Amino acid sequence: MKKWLLFMMAISLLLVAPAIGKRHEAEWNNRTYEMIMPYDEVEVWLQEDEEQVWKQLKEAGLTTVSVEAETLDSLEKSGRVLLFRMGEWKQALVLANEHVVTPARGIVVYPLDDTFPTVTSLQATFGDDIKAMQVNGKTYYMIEGNAKKIERVPLGYDETKISDLMTRGFMVVLRIPDARDMNEASARVLQQVETLKNEHISKLLPTGEEVAGYPSDVEKWGKRWNEAGYVLLSTEFYEAKGLTTLAKAMNVHVVRLHSLNLEQRKPDEAVDVAVRAVKERNIRALFIRPYTSLDEQQNIEKTITVMKKIVQHMPNHYTLGNSEPFAPIERSYMATIGFIVGAAAFVFLAVRSLVSPIIAPLAAGGALVLGIAGTVLAIDFALKALALLVAIVTPIYAAKPSSVREGWRGTITAYGRAIAISFIGISWIVTMLYGNEYMAYVGEGFRGVKLVYVVPLVAMILLVLPSIIGQPLIPFFKKLWKQPITIGHVVLSMFILALLAYYVLRSGNTGTASAFELAARQKLEEWLYVRPRTKEFLLGFPAYLLALFVINKQKKLGAILLIVGTIGWLSMINTFTHLHIPLFISFIRTVYSLGLGFVIGIVLIYVYEWAWKKVIR
Repeated sequence: MKKWLLFMMAISLLLVAPAIGKRHEAEWNNRTYEMIMPYDEVEVWLQEDEEQVWKQLKEAGLTTVSVEAETLDSLEKSGRVLLFRMGEWKQALVLANEHVVTPARGIVVYPLDDTFPTVTSLQATFGDDIKAMQVNGKTYYMIEGNAKKIERVPLGYDETKISDLMTRGFMVVLRIPDARDMNEASARVLQQVETLKNEHISKLLPTGEEVAGYPSDVEKWGKRWNEAGYVLLSTEFYEAKGLTTLAKAMNVHVVRLHSLNLEQRKPDEAVDVAVRAVKERNIRALFIRPYTSLDEQQNIEKTITVMKKIVQHMPNHYTLGNSEPFAPIERSYMATIGFIVGAAAFVFLAVRSLVSPIIAPLAAGGALVLGIAGTVLAIDFALKALALLVAIVTPIYAAKPSSVREGWRGTITAYGRAIAISFIGISWIVTMLYGNEYMAYVGEGFRGVKLVYVVPLVAMILLVLPSIIGQPLIPFFKKLWKQPITIGHVVLSMFILALLAYYVLRSGNTGTASAFELAARQKLEEWLYVRPRTKEFLLGFPAYLLALFVINKQKKLGAILLIVGTIGWLSMINTFTHLHIPLFISFIRTVYSLGLGFVIGIVLIYVYEWAWKKVIR
């Protein structure tokens, strides 16, 4: 039966291979990135020499400018209107000796120029709430209501400003208003988005905490903008309410964007962050927020210097230009059958080897049900649950050898076995969670990263603990339960929990590292293009090799080292569950880790052999 299951797994790997190839091709062919700056933050630089500023920015690599819908607040800041809060207006009327009935709250607008159609936009947006009045021969417009909210209501995009940017050769990104700032008449602004679409205006970037149209009309506007030909920009590490719905309504025509605030980083750090985002996380749009803390000329010069360095340090196979979404990829029917059957067979063999032949059919049946529910019934949660199951089982199955021959040959063979098992599990994971929404990180992605860091480690401890304590688990735990708790037990428990918490918190994007480790990581990245994971090549894989070598001589030491070695395999699996990272980046990183870990492991084995001969024996 084992031979037949292995044969089924081999066939399934052949079936899923084209899908993996398609994903790599889509990622590799999408290598154009763009640099975007917000117009409102550049505007302060344009007062003295507008032509020179735009020229410098373009030479530095700026390809695109983002433009927000105008509001009374933005019109006041750019000097195109005067605004009077109701208290200020009443004081002005008294000084002018005018007697006009005013509401308790609201705002009064006085247009200063006609570069933006302020009056018609106000009338279209506020309707009957706006009233014109004459004071000293001048026309003012009074809007009743909450002044702060009125100032933020979007009035429309300044088409003159947009036309000027296009004339200068820039692409334009329209920033979609926050739904919380919009009123019932604001739909006209969203309609304007449709009419503005052209070859220079092709991307939309939501602002604020709620996507325009949230909660009920997001899908409607997404479909309309998709029909118009727009692409959605999705900001990394931030998701507004309704963004996933909007992205799916736009057929996942999404480009990932990283917002880089230069004020919050040192110049060299900002360059490293930008390059790594494009190279390692499928980011294709860099949103540059310029320096603002110095005088204007220094802010310009410092910002331009960083932008030029980003372009200089970007790998040669990436080009600056107009970014595009990934080409659509779809999993074939045969690939679907392949990963369902293969994953079920894989789970059967793993559970049979690690736990019990009795439980193995139940586990495989559960995997089969999840696979069918996820594909035939299109239950997204079922596929994610199956991917999580495989991601948890794979590092345990890889790290726990059934038997190891003594000596170098047995050690290297067992190491190769673990590598093969890991890549088999990875092949199914990346085929299960497949499609543009995963590459573009739309929605939740893979859930369970922390579980994959913890569960295999705990499982391995339980599997090898009998070898360490020299007795079965159940009698040991019964005896442990009856032991009186001492201060030493409490201190030891707190220390173990602290180590576990540090281990979990260090994993993922929010993990922390020392200054020395960060410097070492940077050097590795410079030398190797992409750095291998420290916990793999310095800890997990060397410990695993040493465990394989010593386990026949010293079972307790070997069992303890297997636990440490498991960290390498679970980290390897986790690398590939970050589905927005290009496959070739994850593959290169893993090969480096396996190779360096092997070399360090060999050194450890020689050190052990010397210590065995000279000290231990």
